[in-house]
Amino acid sequence: MMLFALISLAAMPTQSAAVPYSAQVYQAPVVRPFEPPSNFGRVTEEGDGGGDRPLRVIPAPVSVENYERSYEHAPSRSDNAYDAGVDNAERNMDGRMGPLDGRWRLKDTEGRTLMTLSLMDQGESKPLEGAYRTADTAAVVGPLTADRSGGALTLEMAGGRLALSPSGAGWAGTLTQDGRDRAVTLVR
Repeated sequence: MMLFALISLAAMPTQSAAVPYSAQVYQAPVVRPFEPPSNFGRVTEEGDGGGDRPLRVIPAPVSVENYERSYEHAPSRSDNAYDAGVDNAERNMDGRMGPLDGRWRLKDTEGRTLMTLSLMDQGESKPLEGAYRTADTAAVVGPLTADRSGGALTLEMAGGRLALSPSGAGWAGTLTQDGRDRAVTLVR
């Protein structure tokens, strides 16, 4: 997620100087995505044991006028089982992530977007990681370092600091840049 966040933010207009990166390198997740066993789809079902009907081979292109029913066949049992496994693995991974995980927009009091943040929150026991991209013409991109204490959140970035606390559907606080404080909100 962190790598994806940095790549997605960095794919936009570049910045002039290199950004030091000190966060940990990507590691494979503890729970792997759904991987079917080697005999997946070849096991005969119990009960009726009919399984999926094999579809006939289409020997030549078929024009739209020749279709009698839907354009695609219904998914087979093995297609449905695979999709259910992938969905379950995604829900399990999302369930382990903290409330700050995802993309956020930092807005000023007039509702203008100042920057976009991409955060990876693996829960209170792990450090919060992230990256930011300013919304101005410079489009500065860089990593964030975070400090959580109680309900407050402090994000440090190149040339600034963001102090936030929970507020309604998002977070509210102060952005300090160049010795100047601004009231801001962080929303999805």
